[in-house]
Amino acid sequence: MAAFCPPPFPRTRGRRTRGRVAALLPVLLLGGALLLAWPKAEGRAQSTSAGSSEASEAFADALSLYRERLYGAAQEAFADFRDAFPHHARAPEALFYEARASLALENSAAAMRRLEQLQAAYPMHPLAERAQLRLGRYFFEQEANERARRTLRRVLEDAGPERAAEARFLLGRLAQRQGRPADALEQSRTVSQQYPDAAAAPRALYQVASVHLQQGRTAEAADALERLAQRYPAAPQASSLGLALAEVYFDLGRHGDVLRELDQQRGTLEARSERARASFLRAEALRRQGGRRSEAAAAYQRYLERFSESPDARAARYGMALLRYRQADYPRAAALFARVAEAAPDSGHATGTDADVRERAAYLAAVSRAEAGEPGAAAEGFAAFAERFPESPRRPDAQYRRGRALLAAGRPAEAARVLGRVTAEAPDGFEQRAAARYVRSRALQQAGGRDADALAALDEALAAGLPAELAAQARFEQGQLLLRAGRPAEAADAFAAYRRQAPEGERVAEALYRAAEARYRTGAFAEAARGYQRYLREYPEGSYAEAARYGLAWAAFQQENYDRAARRFERFLATPGAEEGTYRSDALLRLGDSYYARRRFAEAERAYARASREGTRDARDYALYQTGQARTRTDDAEGAIAAWQRLVNDFPESELREEARFQIGQARFQAERYDAAVRAWRALLESSNASGALAAKAQYSIGDALYNAGRREAAARAYRAVLEDYPESAFASDAARGVALATGGDGGSDDTLDELGADAAAEVRFRRAETQYQRGQTDAARQAFQEFVRTSTRGDLLPQAYYYLGTIYAEKGEYREAEGYLRQVLREYPDSDRRTDAAGRLGALYLQQDAPQRALDAYEQMQERAPADDDGRVQARAQYGQGRALAALDRPANAEARFREATERAPSGAPVAQEARVARAGLYESTGRPGEAQALYRRVAEESRGAAGAEALYRLGALLLEQDRPEDAIEELRRLPDLFAGFPDWIARSLLIQARAFRAAGRPAQARRTYDRLQDEFAGTEEARTARREQEQL
Repeated sequence: MAAFCPPPFPRTRGRRTRGRVAALLPVLLLGGALLLAWPKAEGRAQSTSAGSSEASEAFADALSLYRERLYGAAQEAFADFRDAFPHHARAPEALFYEARASLALENSAAAMRRLEQLQAAYPMHPLAERAQLRLGRYFFEQEANERARRTLRRVLEDAGPERAAEARFLLGRLAQRQGRPADALEQSRTVSQQYPDAAAAPRALYQVASVHLQQGRTAEAADALERLAQRYPAAPQASSLGLALAEVYFDLGRHGDVLRELDQQRGTLEARSERARASFLRAEALRRQGGRRSEAAAAYQRYLERFSESPDARAARYGMALLRYRQADYPRAAALFARVAEAAPDSGHATGTDADVRERAAYLAAVSRAEAGEPGAAAEGFAAFAERFPESPRRPDAQYRRGRALLAAGRPAEAARVLGRVTAEAPDGFEQRAAARYVRSRALQQAGGRDADALAALDEALAAGLPAELAAQARFEQGQLLLRAGRPAEAADAFAAYRRQAPEGERVAEALYRAAEARYRTGAFAEAARGYQRYLREYPEGSYAEAARYGLAWAAFQQENYDRAARRFERFLATPGAEEGTYRSDALLRLGDSYYARRRFAEAERAYARASREGTRDARDYALYQTGQARTRTDDAEGAIAAWQRLVNDFPESELREEARFQIGQARFQAERYDAAVRAWRALLESSNASGALAAKAQYSIGDALYNAGRREAAARAYRAVLEDYPESAFASDAARGVALATGGDGGSDDTLDELGADAAAEVRFRRAETQYQRGQTDAARQAFQEFVRTSTRGDLLPQAYYYLGTIYAEKGEYREAEGYLRQVLREYPDSDRRTDAAGRLGALYLQQDAPQRALDAYEQMQERAPADDDGRVQARAQYGQGRALAALDRPANAEARFREATERAPSGAPVAQEARVARAGLYESTGRPGEAQALYRRVAEESRGAAGAEALYRLGALLLEQDRPEDAIEELRRLPDLFAGFPDWIARSLLIQARAFRAAGRPAQARRTYDRLQDEFAGTEEARTARREQEQL
């Protein structure tokens, strides 16, 4: 990060006056910088001669809080005092201090109310007039120009000479600031003429000269300055008029002219104070000219040797420190700044200016420590600064830099706490707020275990508008955090944003790889493969080349393109360095799996053997297990058993050990060695590591082995054990059939289930119907569920059965029956987990029937019945449904509100958020807001890789064509097949719109090719039939 560049040091002045100034004043802009700060009105508690000791103590306590700068507490204490003692003599003072506390808290509205209350309740009290003037000055300083003008004019309505003069002076400065020189002169002249004895009079004369110089009227300015020198020789504004021109040049930043003027004045300055001031101005001008640092250092040294007790001595030491700072000599700069900050105030010097120098020096001492690579010392320096100067405008920045220093010092938890306070407490307009949130995010990451907080801070930083150089890096870190949080789709978008924002960034290659990795984790394997391939093309020797080759092979494997996967795993394993790489063991296993899936079992076995020999121990148990599987496919049962037995013996902690035991039994079973199979499976059941599903499978298989061995009675007992011990398993229904067969039945009767007891039998019947539905046997499932609801009393299963029946009838288009079953869930089982599903299904049913009001009622019921632990998905889905119903009811404003609420309510990554955006964009289309619709469609198409993204891109193209922009429509729709390969319906629709766009653009050949493609790739669809009809019209 570039070295911090400190602000320039403010000018100070000497104390003596010389007579003639006209000859020294050319046509210059003097500006507001010539006006020194006017005295601040300091509150002073007024004494009271009456009142109880209780009231006095309460007022004193409130005043103590105010003086300790605990403004919030003081505000409350003064309010409590007024409530308790409304007629006390100090009640006006309490109102006044309450207003001042509000101003200190930057709550000008509250301050205004209190001051108005003070003026209304106590119009004759001296504080009423004083308060109004203070408020006017506050608005002026805050550049709230119109409020300042109104307030100051109210002061003039009933003010004494001193405050009237001050108000007019401020009105003059305000006019000068706003570019109204005539009004500025009128106000300033009025002060000097009508209130010549007021404290503001010399400042007003000085302002007259300033305005004249801005207008190029040198003679008039000189006259004003001479009158100032004659009338007010002791005023600060009359000081050093012998150096007036040099001072003017200095204020205007014309440092070469300063040096020339000082050379002309050499020998003419009689007073020691003027010579000291001239010496100081020379050193300052040399430093600020740039390129003359050695001369400036010598000039400062001469000044300090000759005038070490002068008012500008501290400023000279500050200048020396700045020279060291800008020479990047940070250790010496830090030491010099520290000396300036800690030295006692210069005698005779203006207290405010001296305090400002010490404040700046203390701040820059800490900055220098940070630049010198001493973060611990820098953190201490910033902490000391914040404590020493609690009202400094640099305090928020000091706390921000303290947080950065703590992080650099390896103290992330402290850094996070400090930066958290900065973001919460810094005033509005603090420029580093976004950066503070970003650095806090990094601190939270380093502190460990706080990724969620880090991600939230990072999101806030990006939303607040980080500088470009930080925004790109923040996007990269956002991607990393999102990946760790299990939100890969958003992570991929973040990495892509980093690449767009920093195409030459140092992590652009890694971002390309990470984006591909994130796409892989979302299941977008084709898109991930393209990302890996691009990485390998652009960075063939990059740090992630090995991982990209590995990911490329895995993507093919996940797409079940096993031939390509095998080639890629072979290529990966042949890459130099892969023999020692991180991914070698897994690549060998996946190579074997690829051959296994292609039924090339001998090659698979060789790959598994390599993994067993060359891979890590963690890979060998899987290699042995798969070796057994491959051998069974080549009828080498004994070889398979040997591999599995070796796994059981050599890997007692393996997760595959019990599965290998089961497979040993299965191999014995296939060889018709039923007793041996039963022994193997019983050994498995006796193992404490057997899972419920595997145990149920083993128990059921024991029944099969005994049945095949002709031991029907034992087989029936084994099957019953499944029903008794594992009634919810996938084998329960088949076990019931097995009992029937083993006891002489035909396997189709439920008589044997009744032997299990009513609850267990009901469970088996329900699971059997559920399995039929999941297998697509809807008629059989419908009959089974109907039989179940007629005969069962299981309160936990009945609502699920009714829901399934409602769903089956809805899918068949028999809406009346579907409605009855779904309403039965809502009416009779209000506490069922299926209640929200039933309400949502009912809402969709009503929308299909063009009954939007009933749909709205159903979706509202869905929202009301959302579970207490809902993460927002159910609520968002309900609000999305409400929006669709409201849109159908022609209530677009209400519909838009619901869609927005759904988007905001949905948890990150939930599809319903993007679906709601698409619906809102459609609403914009229908209400004549195409620009907003386009923007929203584009956003969803960029952010979502799901169905909503595909629909958004399709609708964007259709909208552009409707707006007679066929080329734009073609450009957008061309992207859809690549970005959304998994959504053929939307691809087909987009091709149809694309063909129409080609026709509208006068490109019939491309239109024909697109129609042909649509009919070839999507034959039999409605889009293909429409394409054929439209093509015939060409």
